[in-house]
Amino acid sequence: MSEGAQQAVPMLWRRLVGARERALKGGPLAFLDVGSTKLCCYIARLKGQGGFVLAGRGYQLAAGFKGGEVVDADEAEISILAAMQEAELQAGEQLREVAIGWSGGSPASRLVRVTVPLHGRPVHDDDVRECLEAARADGVGPGREAVHVLPVEARIDDGRPLRDPRGLAGGRLAMTVAVASVASPPLRDLLGCLERCHLQAPLVVNASYAAGVACLTQDEAQRGCLVLDLGGGTTGLALFHGGRMAFAAQVPYGGDHVTHDVALGLSTTTAFAERVKALYGGVQARSCDDNMRLAVPLVAGSHEATTGEVPRRRLTHIIRARAEEILVLAQERLQDAGDLLKHAAPRGVVVTGGGAQTEGMAELVEEVFDLPARVGCPALVQGALGVESQPCCSAASGGLALLAGDDGGFGWRGEAGRAPITQGLARFGQWLKQNFAT
Repeated sequence: MSEGAQQAVPMLWRRLVGARERALKGGPLAFLDVGSTKLCCYIARLKGQGGFVLAGRGYQLAAGFKGGEVVDADEAEISILAAMQEAELQAGEQLREVAIGWSGGSPASRLVRVTVPLHGRPVHDDDVRECLEAARADGVGPGREAVHVLPVEARIDDGRPLRDPRGLAGGRLAMTVAVASVASPPLRDLLGCLERCHLQAPLVVNASYAAGVACLTQDEAQRGCLVLDLGGGTTGLALFHGGRMAFAAQVPYGGDHVTHDVALGLSTTTAFAERVKALYGGVQARSCDDNMRLAVPLVAGSHEATTGEVPRRRLTHIIRARAEEILVLAQERLQDAGDLLKHAAPRGVVVTGGGAQTEGMAELVEEVFDLPARVGCPALVQGALGVESQPCCSAASGGLALLAGDDGGFGWRGEAGRAPITQGLARFGQWLKQNFAT
C-alpha cells in the first residue's frame, strides 16, 4: 500500500461531514459503485431543474473483488479501468477523480450522544462541527474508519427535538449522531487499487445509504423506513428516521448464494443456475408451477451431460428458502439498532438492488417484516433511453446526489452545499456576531 493511500484513510471522514468545498463549475461528476458482483460507473452532469443527465456509463464484472473487497489487486485494477474507460469513452471525458459507493468493509454503525456547552449564546456551525468531531472520535473502534457522521437528533437544554439547532440559544447543545464505519484494511486496499489506476476518491459512501437517497421519498424517510439493498454477495441495511440515516448494517449473503443453492438443488452448472434464476425464478408459489417443466442440463461425470426436467415449483422452493434466510438474518441485524427501534421503528421497507427484481420479493419482505414493502426504483438520472430506474442502479444514482451535495435533505448540509465564496461570507458574518454582538 502506497503512502498516499495510507494517508487518505484517516482524513476520509472529513470529506463526509461537511468539509467538502468543491466547486462543481458545471463539470461532469463520476461515481463508481463497487458492488459484490459488478462495478457500475456513472458519469453525469447536473440538470438545471434537479437530477442528472447521464453522459457515460460503464459496467464490468467485479473480477478481483469478493463481497466488495479487493482479493486480487491486479484483476481489481483491470476491472476498475475497464468500467471507467467504457464510461469515459461514452462521455468523451478523461477523469482523475471518481467517488466510490462501497458495499465492502463490513459496514456497521453506532449511535453516539455528545454535548457542547453554549453558556446562553446561539448555536454556530463550529458547535455542530465540534459535536460531529467528538461523535466520530467516540463512535469508531480500533481498526475501523468513519465514512458517515450524520446527526439524527439535536436538543437544546433538554427541549424538544430540533432538525437544525443553529441560531437558537441555550445552556448546552446535545446531539445524537449516527456514525457509520468500515474496516480500515479493506478500505486501504480499495484506495490503493484506485491509486494504481491513477484515480482519487473525493468521497466514499455506504452503498445502502446511497440507494436509500435515490429511492426513498421524503415522507418515507421522515416517518421511518428500512432500505434493504439486495446485492450479489451481501445484503445491506439502512434505517432512515427523521429524514436522515440513523443505522447501517450488513448481512454477508446475497444473490450469489441463491444461485449456488439452485445449482446444487438442480444438480446443474452455476452459469445455468444464474440463467434459470433470472428467467423463471421467484419466491411466491403459483398454481401453474407444477405444470410448468424446466429443462435443466445436469452435471455428469462424462463429457456429454444429460438433460433432465424439473417443475418450476422446485426452483421456487429453493430460491424462497434462501431468500427467507437472508431476510430473517437482516431482521436480526436490525435489532442491533437497540433503543433506536423503540422510538424510531420503521413504518415500511423499500427493497432495492439486483435481488429486488426477483418475482414476488416485495411480498416476501412484507411477510417476514410484517410491514408494507415496495421495490425501490431510482428516478434521479436521465439516460439516452429514459430514466435509469432499474433497482440495481440505485446506489450509483444516489451516490451522484451525495457527491453533488443534493441529497434531498437526507444528510447534514452545514457548509457543504454552499459555494466557497458564500461559505467565506457566512464565516465572516459569524465572526462579527461572536465578537461584536451586544
